[in-house]
Amino acid sequence: MAHCGKNWNCDGDHCTDPYSEVRVYPLGSGGNLILCQSCAAHENAFRYQRGKDTGRPQDWPQVNWFECRVCRPCRG
Repeated sequence: MAHCGKNWNCDGDHCTDPYSEVRVYPLGSGGNLILCQSCAAHENAFRYQRGKDTGRPQDWPQVNWFECRVCRPCRG
């Protein structure tokens, strides 16, 4: 069963609002994710921890949500 807050416009699994705005989260090398703010925060936390674990934080940059391009405005 899907999480009741799942935003079907979002590529992530940590959504808290099914109608929230989604933005383009650049991964580098031309790759992108489409994420809501909750999933972008989760991705940033993952990337921060991964940078610490590998000792190479420069390979795991975090992305500022407010600098990401809006892909789909919020509804509701």
